Amino acid sequence: MRSLWQRARIPALVVAGCCAVVLPVTAQARKHPSPNGRHNVSINVSENPVTAGDPVVIFGHLRGPNNANRVVTLWGRLNTQPRFHPVQSTTTDSHGFYVFFRQKRTVNTNRHWFVKSVGARSRTIYERVYSLVTLSGPADGSNLLTGPRHKVTFTGTVSPFVAGTRVWLQRHNSNGANDEWANIQKSRVRSDGTFTFVHTFRVPGDADIRVLVQRTRRNIASPSNVLSYQISQAQNPNLTLNTSEDPIVFGQSVTLSGVLKNGGGQQVLLFAKTARTGWSQIGQTTAGSDGSYSFVEMPAHNTLYQTRGGGKTSAQLFEGVRDLLTANVSATAVNAGDPVTFSGTVSPDKTGHVIYLQRQNASGNGFHNVAAGVVHAGSTYSITRRLFSPGTFVYRVFIPGGPGNQSAASQQFAIIVNQDTAQQVNGGGGGP
Repeated sequence: MRSLWQRARIPALVVAGCCAVVLPVTAQARKHPSPNGRHNVSINVSENPVTAGDPVVIFGHLRGPNNANRVVTLWGRLNTQPRFHPVQSTTTDSHGFYVFFRQKRTVNTNRHWFVKSVGARSRTIYERVYSLVTLSGPADGSNLLTGPRHKVTFTGTVSPFVAGTRVWLQRHNSNGANDEWANIQKSRVRSDGTFTFVHTFRVPGDADIRVLVQRTRRNIASPSNVLSYQISQAQNPNLTLNTSEDPIVFGQSVTLSGVLKNGGGQQVLLFAKTARTGWSQIGQTTAGSDGSYSFVEMPAHNTLYQTRGGGKTSAQLFEGVRDLLTANVSATAVNAGDPVTFSGTVSPDKTGHVIYLQRQNASGNGFHNVAAGVVHAGSTYSITRRLFSPGTFVYRVFIPGGPGNQSAASQQFAIIVNQDTAQQVNGGGGGP
């Protein structure tokens, strides 16, 4: 049985199925009616959890007589502080709606919110905040080799950070809706907010890699971006095996070639293995006069290849096959509070697999998850999300890899969100 640290996971996004949409509503707390019993006020947040530095919109409705043009005050308390303090004030519109636009880089750590107006107090929301974690290493999609002679260095940053916080290097090990990650090495955040891993891959195959930073009082457990690699064995010079392209996208063909030393005219056998099958012979050819040979294959899934001939055996060559991901968006310009739907297909069939909507980091360096769903029957997906914060934001769809196929990201969508009225942000009706 795996130890606790080997099974570490991200705190779940709000889930339906496996996480259909992150909703702008948080856990309930006790209500605080106004002293005269005639007013009550609601509170909602656009994102919970949120990644440090992302904008947050807080909105709600004051119900009761004469609820127009009433002052609403937002109160906040950081996890590290003992008391609430007033953060910002606004006034309700003619229907009693209010909205606060918390700008980029103002929400960086866990905190609590509530609002007050005409003696009424809302429920309290616990806003959970991910640290922004970046991971760097060999270029995404690189081919790496097994063994201690081919150590790989990964570095990264954490913001905000607490020096000494534990960081796990993780490798994806799931093909389905659970999106499971196994810890393969551990380190700690240094005093400057950075971390380093020097890792040796010992088993050929696919490797989707990320880090997970342990939760602190300031931030919840926080994952980094994902890097994808193909891990193969070092070549046998007596019987080499190479690929024309690695990884490939589902539906592409690839040429496997090599040279059998002093093997002109001899038979070369091709063997293959996937996560679902054992080794089996899938091809045979005759080496040319110089010992060269080739095979053309179209694998549907990640595949290990090996050739045998003249009493020699090649290294195991891993061929990664990325999912073929299509994506469309229902609109590229909306008003604050409007829903936007991202939809498309995945090949090969990934019914039941987790899939994410991601937004580009404020720095422009990398993406982070903002919503999640599952691939439906027929290998289609649809993720609908209300967008609240004014500005231009870049989104994409991302499906994590696993033993079956490697991860894939869609094209990027730049979406303009126009600031709108408090009533529009609240859904345009009678309030949440």
